[in-house]
Amino acid sequence: MRQTPDTATLAPWISRSVAPAGKARVRRRASVRASTARICAVPWTIPVNISISGSFVRAQCDLPSPPKHVTTPTLLPLLAVLNASAQTPPRAQAVVAGGAVVIDGALTEPDWASAPVTTGFLQYTPTEGGAPPGRTEVRILQDDAALYVGVRVTGTGYPIRARVSARERINADDQIGVYLDTFHDGRSGYIFYLNPLGIQQDIRHNSGDWNVNWDTAFRSAGQVIHDGYELEIALPWRSLKFPRTADDQTWGLIVTRKVPHLGTKYAWPDISLNKPLLFSEAGDLVGVRPPPVGSGLELIPTLTASQLWAVDEQTDQPPDLSSLDLDPWWRALRPSLDLRLGITPDLGLAATANPDFSQVESDLADVRLNARFAFQFTERRPFFLDGIDLYRDTAETLYSRSIAEPVYGVKLSGREGPLSVGVLHVLDQSPLPSVHEDGAPGFSEDEVADRWASNTLTRLKLDAFGEGWIGLTVADKRILASPTRGGSAGIHGGASADLGIPFADRWLARASTSASHTQGAESLWGSEVGASVIRSSGLGTGGGIEGLWRSGGYRQELGFLNQSGLTSVEAFIDHTFATPGPISTFTPSGYASVWQEDDGDHFYTLGLSQALLVEGIHRLVLEGGAGQRRQSAAEVPGYWLATSWDGQLGSLLELSPWLSTSRSMDFGTLGPANTHDAGITVILRSAGVRLDTEISGSRHVPDGLDPELAHLLRTTLTWQWSRTLGARLLVQESRRLQAEGSSQELLLSPLLTWLDVPGTAAYLGWTERVDLVAGGTVERIAFAKISVLLRP
Repeated sequence: MRQTPDTATLAPWISRSVAPAGKARVRRRASVRASTARICAVPWTIPVNISISGSFVRAQCDLPSPPKHVTTPTLLPLLAVLNASAQTPPRAQAVVAGGAVVIDGALTEPDWASAPVTTGFLQYTPTEGGAPPGRTEVRILQDDAALYVGVRVTGTGYPIRARVSARERINADDQIGVYLDTFHDGRSGYIFYLNPLGIQQDIRHNSGDWNVNWDTAFRSAGQVIHDGYELEIALPWRSLKFPRTADDQTWGLIVTRKVPHLGTKYAWPDISLNKPLLFSEAGDLVGVRPPPVGSGLELIPTLTASQLWAVDEQTDQPPDLSSLDLDPWWRALRPSLDLRLGITPDLGLAATANPDFSQVESDLADVRLNARFAFQFTERRPFFLDGIDLYRDTAETLYSRSIAEPVYGVKLSGREGPLSVGVLHVLDQSPLPSVHEDGAPGFSEDEVADRWASNTLTRLKLDAFGEGWIGLTVADKRILASPTRGGSAGIHGGASADLGIPFADRWLARASTSASHTQGAESLWGSEVGASVIRSSGLGTGGGIEGLWRSGGYRQELGFLNQSGLTSVEAFIDHTFATPGPISTFTPSGYASVWQEDDGDHFYTLGLSQALLVEGIHRLVLEGGAGQRRQSAAEVPGYWLATSWDGQLGSLLELSPWLSTSRSMDFGTLGPANTHDAGITVILRSAGVRLDTEISGSRHVPDGLDPELAHLLRTTLTWQWSRTLGARLLVQESRRLQAEGSSQELLLSPLLTWLDVPGTAAYLGWTERVDLVAGGTVERIAFAKISVLLRP
């Protein structure tokens, strides 16, 4: 699981993700898991700053974020902007290394001793101001191959938290973060987190969007010393994009330090929490001298060997697990190739052929009760995650999980001056039907079955309005003939234009307009218009208002749009108070929404919440509200109450329990129903071992009918023997008991992993699905996979 960014930013106003029936968000886990049993009562997200991560939340863990104090809309915002632009940012110096830099975690090379020192860190979360324990020193070197960052932390006065763990799983450890804005435009950049042993996490940030699943190859090492720790990081020029120039460059730089037992983060330079554009407060890294050529050619050849035992599609008979009748070698072996070509330092081409995603962790089981819409899954596949921020727009045109089984994929991405470009084309051999509640012509389940689909998206984004943007997205999806089924089916085309205008502290205005044409047996035309003005939450006051209108014929077949023909208005306000006592901050908030459909159906809500942050590491949220839903002439008033707690118990244990109750409409009977949800997430860490367990349960009782029940147990045991070698065991048991029948499934998935750098890895795994009602295995997969990153 990726670490949640500590400085998240605002997401688009209306989520195509689904929302819980008759209740708003409590926090990321509560809103997703507490409502797992009944998500999708309405296809929208109430933007409320009440989550444990300090963010308001969308149904599938899209992590937008929060604000500070209100600025009166007079001349003061303009004066603040002019004053900020007149100030000279703090500076750090990158110097050329005179000799080789060995990445061993010890700053013993003479070049480190002579390099300029950057220090003077200040706290920015959970409150602002104050120096960290001890002293933090940062030095930066460079040569023809890489940019090097050396960090020394001394005089800490507390035990350092540093564990050997899998890549990306360092959120509970002491941490250093290196943020690089290579184009020095305040909009986008690279983020590298490391624990004191050099265990890595990497993130891409672009105009407020966090891509926590981005991976690249770099080297790092660290060591814990008697009063702190030391880190060495080597960031190859080939892993970064930057402007084409032979002159020395100035990049944006932020360096952060995390002290987990205090729940605090510190930064150089002094930054604010939840700035809409994170890199707008970066200091200057001067004297950067990257090579004036592209990143060159990267090849990742991969070979996967697998065997599948599954239920026979013709006879519906379970697989014969004792059979030695294995697939022939030409079917069992699957070669694939990933290619990346750095055309220039800031423009690259990526392609994949016959990709395999065997090692990707299985999805969370869908155990919802009273579900109205399809379930939206999180993207986990590397090809789609790499550079995904360049394809995101305000209208959420792309939902990459709509592309199920690629034959090949091609991406062109990068920038030329102020213009960013992203082009994606993928041929899918198992296209999914439309998720829209009314369907889409040419995209029904029967029409896409056994056919292929061509998926193409182009995104252009022009820097404008200071640190804002103007964007244009064009999408095209076509259902094509396949080797097993002739004839084509649906054609979908869409276009969307959007803009973002940041102003005055943490204010951000956004707007978009979109149009679509979907052609099958009939033709559908539609459009959508949306706008928002929001001040992200933080110390002081945050708030905003958002509006959306969508015509009945509007579709997004490359996206995840489940409803059209509606108008909505949503608003929220909150205020975060900082206190000197054990309660670090407390945040009361309120929110309201009006959701009106063209056919007269509606959903109105009004809610209040209170969030408390105690000693920087414990957060308690209380929430309640009321609403009314009208559906097909039936009207049901409702309410919800919810609470959650998220905290640390020492260095080994994290707990996140939650509880909610609500009264809302049952979509089967269109009458009232009571729903009760509860769950807990437990994370247990020790040296090299981590246990993640999620338990949730839901009870849904329509008036006059028997209760419906659902539960989910998912536990993952990770054992990391070294930085490169580890194992994972995933066990998931899910159950639903409803009037129309019951289901219960067990998933077992052990995986052995060797990972040098992203791209150079080996996996040995096995997955088994057992139907606990019928009593037998319905699917077994065994596989071995090896890949190598080649940079000729």
